[in-house]
Amino acid sequence: MMTKRLLILLLLSVCFELRLFTQSNKSKSISYIEMTSTWVHVYDESGKKIYTDTRSRFGDVVGYSSSFFIVLRGSFYVLYDANCKRLNTLSVENIGEILSVVGKTFVARKRSFVSTYDQTGKRLSTRTIQNWFINSYR
Repeated sequence: MMTKRLLILLLLSVCFELRLFTQSNKSKSISYIEMTSTWVHVYDESGKKIYTDTRSRFGDVVGYSSSFFIVLRGSFYVLYDANCKRLNTLSVENIGEILSVVGKTFVARKRSFVSTYDQTGKRLSTRTIQNWFINSYR
């Protein structure tokens, strides 16, 4: 009888810990990134601050979506997921200028080419720009 109770208690505690583990590892969605003169704050979909760092150490945010964001640090783009874990680091020289970040992809322009990348920095497609000089205001 005592071992049966212990077994049930053990099973309940394992289920409870497993539930907490899966909830804490659930991916968040980015709703807003606030940059002050000295701080960078990342907020999730419920308005809760999920990450804070100094701007000098973190860099400048060049774009974000609900699933990831890109930071310019020196001559490198650093890609972070919604849990603020670094996904990849890419050279500005290789990527070019980031034009937009949408969903799980971003678009960059280098000379007369536009490339689409996934959130890990893998190139998905590249095309030439038609009349690229018209959009060279950036």
